[in-house]
Amino acid sequence: MKPQLANMKKTTFFSILFSFFLLVSCNPSYKASTVEYRNYNVQPSGEFKTPLKDIIKPYSDSINKSMNNVLGENETLLEKNARRNSLGFFMTDAFLFMAKQKFNTEVDVAFMNQGGIRLNELAAGSITKGGIFELMPFDNLMFLQKVSGKQLKQYLDTLAAGGVIVQSGLTLKITNKRAENILVRDQPLDESKEYVISNSDYVINNSELLKSIPVQNIGYLQRDAIIDYVTMITQKGKKVVVENINRVTYAE
Repeated sequence: MKPQLANMKKTTFFSILFSFFLLVSCNPSYKASTVEYRNYNVQPSGEFKTPLKDIIKPYSDSINKSMNNVLGENETLLEKNARRNSLGFFMTDAFLFMAKQKFNTEVDVAFMNQGGIRLNELAAGSITKGGIFELMPFDNLMFLQKVSGKQLKQYLDTLAAGGVIVQSGLTLKITNKRAENILVRDQPLDESKEYVISNSDYVINNSELLKSIPVQNIGYLQRDAIIDYVTMITQKGKKVVVENINRVTYAE
């Protein structure tokens, strides 16, 4: 017997979880203290007694207030450039420092993919939480890997072939699309030595070289690393400063 669809005048939606708005905000540190469920009858015509925008408003107001929180101060303009990438270096400085803190281990190099930097610049002055979300809106996890010096050189050559390397922890020169004169912690790269590098889950999972190498993961987001880094600098009474923007040089 066919269902009598024509006689179904209304449909009941159960278990509407309005905290979805907080999930959309990509704030992994939020922990809901209560979960509220409501039932609404949806008629073929008519509207909710309580408009959806009014239901969401308390959540959106809270999020907007949080996004406007000033985390710290940026001393000078930071820019996303193929060369002298001060904005990218700010991010990898944060990754390198916070990786050591959160994973409680020595980390030699931190990387950032150029395409993942979603702002072209970060102006001098106040750094807000919302600004960091704009800079890095994706929930990329921070992964650590132990690689040999040979593997690190291969990875750097892969990046050099694309013309852009965004990193903290080493200096190098790109010559004929290859990485040369590599110094890790001011020491020449040793291909027989083991190094610890920080990278995103996205990059590692899409790298033919890196994806087969074991990772260490504690569920820490790279975006949170930037927020924690700026907050830490502010607590010390300092401003964000990016040093050595010539850490990657180019043979002309």
